[in-house]
Amino acid sequence: MILSDLLYTVAIPLALITVMLGMGLSLTITDLKRVIVFPKAVTTGLVGQLFLLPALAFLLSAVLAPSPVIAAGAIMLAACPGGVTSNAYTFAARADVALSVTLTAIESVITIFTIPLFAYFALNYYLDQGSAPDVPAGAMIRQLAMITIIPISCGMVFREFRPELAARLVELLRAVTLYILIILIVTAAAASWEVVIENFVQAGLLVLTLNLLSMGMGYALGRISGLPAAQQVTLVYEVGVQNISLALLVTLTLLESPPLAIVALLYAVIMPITALGFLRVASRLRGHD
Repeated sequence: MILSDLLYTVAIPLALITVMLGMGLSLTITDLKRVIVFPKAVTTGLVGQLFLLPALAFLLSAVLAPSPVIAAGAIMLAACPGGVTSNAYTFAARADVALSVTLTAIESVITIFTIPLFAYFALNYYLDQGSAPDVPAGAMIRQLAMITIIPISCGMVFREFRPELAARLVELLRAVTLYILIILIVTAAAASWEVVIENFVQAGLLVLTLNLLSMGMGYALGRISGLPAAQQVTLVYEVGVQNISLALLVTLTLLESPPLAIVALLYAVIMPITALGFLRVASRLRGHD
């Protein structure tokens, strides 16, 4: 129990802070100006991630009719888009890493406010007041800011004054943080394995469908917007790959509700398979650009 508490209250927040610090070390003000350079790609990605993705989760929850707690967990997972995981897959697919990092940086600011809103909506819509945990919106906003905006800003300031050292540090963090996140997610899944197995039949179809359709939605948005193939691939991962660690932080650490984390834990098992499988498709798409 003590080990589990340390995982959710200390290890996952520290891992996310490390990831965001590394992202800040890799960013400059010039990078953020890519919003002006890639206005259509950035706008398309943000609309897909911040609005269409939660709407898709809501629609699938209504169609597949899981239990209320599973439906609420799906909304919360969808409210935690992108992050370092999508950046890593974008890099592996040789897609547009600059667009991926820019989207992640912008999301880190916006989701500080949207995640509490979606959490409030999901809990009040799906769960009655007697069974729904309270949404500590103020505390949630403060903690999300501490985990995202502050370390990103610190990293960017450090890079401004010590660019060479920052470049060395970011390579080290890139090599370490993804493995740390994988270990944390696997540990969280192992700690809740019985709960995952018990709910696999009920929630597995929802999670798999959400994952596949969100990846397809990212590709469709890029294609409809007339973006080049590299940016289409980037949107597949940005819209279709969710930040599992952030979803676990919200459900397990901030809301202290293990049942709400079931969807994120199942997603941690399913998503890597589909994301890795798309790498081969991505190479063919880039070849047609």
